[in-house]
Amino acid sequence: MTWQEETIPMLRVLIDDNDPTNYGYTDDRLEEILVVAAKYVTEEVNNIGTYTVNVSSTSISPDPDDDADTTFINFMVLKAACLTDWSTYRQKALVAGVKAKCGPAVLETLQHLEGFRTLITKGPCESYTQLRQENNFNGTTAIRAVLSPFRGNNFDPSFLRDSYTRRSN
Repeated sequence: MTWQEETIPMLRVLIDDNDPTNYGYTDDRLEEILVVAAKYVTEEVNNIGTYTVNVSSTSISPDPDDDADTTFINFMVLKAACLTDWSTYRQKALVAGVKAKCGPAVLETLQHLEGFRTLITKGPCESYTQLRQENNFNGTTAIRAVLSPFRGNNFDPSFLRDSYTRRSN
């Protein structure tokens, strides 16, 4: 089994392109999107293995088709769904806007674009971002830092104590 046989149906489910009689995307186009997504995943995600992604020849080497590569496959499909949603959002944003008619005067703004914005912020893009952050931080649930004003590399805290002592006198 090659990676295309597993990832293309997964991607079709995520982007709601499930009707085999009327696909919105061809398998070749989805394969291109998946390879581009794989290229991003290899750059953005830590600890997923070493893959060579060639966008021009739509190839991934080694073939991520066994159980050990499910993490890479899941990241790749989520990123591809995110890229596809962004593409749809851009297309709809270009078309959306104001609808005007001359005869019985109608002026209406189209609100369906907001649904696509929600899809971007709550859909596969958000899932990919959260999963990537969890993976890159190795499952750490909380990261804390103590921040204070930077005083310079020659800062000596004993000077603070002396200044407080002088003020109190």
